[in-house]
Amino acid sequence: MKRARPRFAWVLNLDAEFELEKPSYNARTRLTEQLSLYGASSRKLLGPEDVLVSEGVPGPSEFIGRAWCPTPRAIAALCAAGVTPEAHPPASVLKRVNHRRFAVELGGGLPHQRYIEERSALDELLRQRKWPWLLKRGLAFAGRGQMRVYTSLDAKQSSWVDASLRVSGLVIEPLVEPTLELSLHGFVWRDGRHELGRCCVQEVSQRGVFRGIRLAAPNELTALEGDTLTRKASQVALGLATAGYFGPFGVDAYRYVLAGESGFCALGEINARYSMGFVTGFPRHPSELLLD
Repeated sequence: MKRARPRFAWVLNLDAEFELEKPSYNARTRLTEQLSLYGASSRKLLGPEDVLVSEGVPGPSEFIGRAWCPTPRAIAALCAAGVTPEAHPPASVLKRVNHRRFAVELGGGLPHQRYIEERSALDELLRQRKWPWLLKRGLAFAGRGQMRVYTSLDAKQSSWVDASLRVSGLVIEPLVEPTLELSLHGFVWRDGRHELGRCCVQEVSQRGVFRGIRLAAPNELTALEGDTLTRKASQVALGLATAGYFGPFGVDAYRYVLAGESGFCALGEINARYSMGFVTGFPRHPSELLLD
């Protein structure tokens, strides 16, 4: 007898990284409005019979609770709606694997990239003045939590750096010109197995805000780039499983130019959660995936 497809009640907490960084975080009205606009395409994650908890759950016992990222607040919202959440990793694991330091530890990032926890290390790099730098907070999304530094820090930038270091470290990397932005999505099962989807091309703003996604065309990547990205995504999946994570994930990669020379970064960031491109890049819709 064919098993009936489960129905999910969703919490689309697109600001999950902010909660992971600061559990007491409360979204401001402006950010909530921005996320509503920015995240409109996230509804593609829902199956034909799925619902959003924010819009009411008819017969809640008939649904399984699911979140964009199963943070404590998202799980509480599901339980408050009378929905039993699906299996999910603990918040401590979510925080670790979504933090940019985790990607650095897995060998991600650009040449000359550093993860710093002290102001002195940053000051030393800036004194060298090799090129402009991009500073990234450990937990952020959609181009937020980043700052460009072209020479030395002004007072406002200095304050931003100090505030960031009080919360966690900073990734500092050369400010490159991306020429092709990519993502590869996958799923880690509770027993450690993983599946990968197809490489996608992402359209983003100059500040890294998601605009759209499509499958990469044949020969859009070189054979070496494609192989490198696939190997790196498999390495990420293994690292996630070892860290205790299971569920959806995505790897961001890009081709770039730095000081007139081209390069390829096969692991820019890890999104250990659902993402805007998951439906496009993974061979099965989330409504077909059940963590039991």
